[in-house]
Amino acid sequence: MVEDNPADAELCLRELKNAGFDTRVDLIQTSHEFAALITTKTYDVILADYSLPNWNGVEALELLQQMEKDIPFLLVTGALDDKAAVEFIHQGGTDYVHKDRLGRLAVSVQRALERKVLREEHTRLGRKRVEEAITSLAAFAQQNPNPVLEFSREGKLTYFNEAASQMAKSLGKDHPAAMLPAETVSVVQTCLTTGQKKLRLESSIAGRTLSWSFFPVKPNQVIHCYVSDITDRLNLEAQLRHSQKLESVGRLAAGVAHDFNNILTVIKGHTGLLRAEPNLSAETAESLQQVSRAAERASKLTNQLLTFSRKTPIQPQRIDLNETLTNMSMMLHRTLGEDITFQFHYAPDLPAIWADLSLIEQVIMNLAVNARDAMPKGGQLVISTTAVETDPVYVQRHAEAGVGRFVCLTMIDTGCGMDQNTLSRLFEPFFTTKEASKGAGLGLATAYGIVKCHGGWIDVQSRVGQGSTLKVYLPPIDRVTEVQAEGRLRSAVAGGTETILAVEDEPPVLWTIRNVLERYGYRVLEAATGVEALAVWHQHQNEIDLLLTDMVMPVGLDGQELAGKFKMQKPNLKVIYTSGYSVEVAGKDLALMDGLNFLQKPFDAEKLASAVRKGLDS
Repeated sequence: MVEDNPADAELCLRELKNAGFDTRVDLIQTSHEFAALITTKTYDVILADYSLPNWNGVEALELLQQMEKDIPFLLVTGALDDKAAVEFIHQGGTDYVHKDRLGRLAVSVQRALERKVLREEHTRLGRKRVEEAITSLAAFAQQNPNPVLEFSREGKLTYFNEAASQMAKSLGKDHPAAMLPAETVSVVQTCLTTGQKKLRLESSIAGRTLSWSFFPVKPNQVIHCYVSDITDRLNLEAQLRHSQKLESVGRLAAGVAHDFNNILTVIKGHTGLLRAEPNLSAETAESLQQVSRAAERASKLTNQLLTFSRKTPIQPQRIDLNETLTNMSMMLHRTLGEDITFQFHYAPDLPAIWADLSLIEQVIMNLAVNARDAMPKGGQLVISTTAVETDPVYVQRHAEAGVGRFVCLTMIDTGCGMDQNTLSRLFEPFFTTKEASKGAGLGLATAYGIVKCHGGWIDVQSRVGQGSTLKVYLPPIDRVTEVQAEGRLRSAVAGGTETILAVEDEPPVLWTIRNVLERYGYRVLEAATGVEALAVWHQHQNEIDLLLTDMVMPVGLDGQELAGKFKMQKPNLKVIYTSGYSVEVAGKDLALMDGLNFLQKPFDAEKLASAVRKGLDS
């Protein structure tokens, strides 16, 4: 009780005792006494007069609030008007009682104590709920399978969960603080200053890429941070982009090869016509021979492009890869030179593969030559075979891989190795790190295309100065199927007098076809498109014995649709298709046989005449 009149204090105490309160009272007058007692003792209620020597009851309330004490505070006064009383309540006072109405004192005290009990209970329950929420949040963070960290405003790591500890250990660090990005402190302070989050900050450590996200909690002046290892995702994305790029380049290469084959058809056709002329001078005959050889080399180049784009014919058979390597070992020694030492390690009981032997030999040779070029001063090449089982984890890191059992051919060289840029472009056609005169850049591209054709893939690992490891994965066969090769004997090509409808959208190719067939005695009708062919057919249907048509034409009907329409009207019509693609690719929905009812460009005069004669006689 803060009161300077003992008589008034006695009256107040009497009212409380009469109301049943067991009252123990400290009676003081000055602010010093008030501050001392409030600091050292605990009180249920404070009664204060408004007018006191050198201070007043409102100042006592302010002092109580500054000391952050939650004690009911009642004014018992005879000198407080209504305006002052309202102001007192607004400032946090509990109640006020006029001294001439002390009968209200006990009721006001009782009400104040009850409100205090309710307030304390509410506070206790609120604190309990807060503690429960904090415990729940802490458990959520601690049990989160993803790393969670918290930083103070100074950028100091103040909390991390078990997942963060495990990530640090997996990176070879003893504590999560050792794996933090170098700019963590500045990021934390910037986030708290601006209130803006910082997402996907990447850092590299121990060969792994981590992604960090920082979220400011401004009321608490802390930063919550989440981190994830995105290395595998980035690798998959890079592999997918690489596969898509090679697929696009493959389509481009196939298109180039297709158009180039049209040009070569003209060159080879005209060369054949000229070489068939009698009385050629020796010099002219030799020149034509050189042109013919150059056309053959160019034809092989287009075949390599088609191989890369997986548009080349395959003649599969059962192959023992160990036996193939054994048979090639002497040729590899001779080709790579004496300064390259070899080691061969063959897995026993290696499953057979179902593949084209000549193409697999080409893969082996191309990879070996590439290894030799990486060792200009000599070195060692280790070639081994194994049977491996790939799992989903491996496939996640290698976009072109498959799950299951595979035959693996491994080549390890001690050469100069490759940087990341070279690795990313390794299988692109015409990409090479060699001098312009030492390679066209198709060796590895061709190997890649061949392996893809056979349902496999190539995995490459290399570092500059540490050599390279290339692994070729091929699927094994489930049963043994022997393929008997049929020998073909060349014979003189006969001509004829039948009428041929030739449909070709490339004028030089069409001109060549007409001239070759006319030399062999045939009558040739021409059309550059499917629409023109329909008009020619309408006029000469009964005369036409054979349709020679390109598979793909730019306007109207394609070759297959054209042949279908004609055969509905003339079922015994003979048809030969031509294309710059292989028979397997061009005739997906047709039963085509190369040299009989199909001609792959480029073809020479003899092959064209032979196919027409066989087609008419079949």
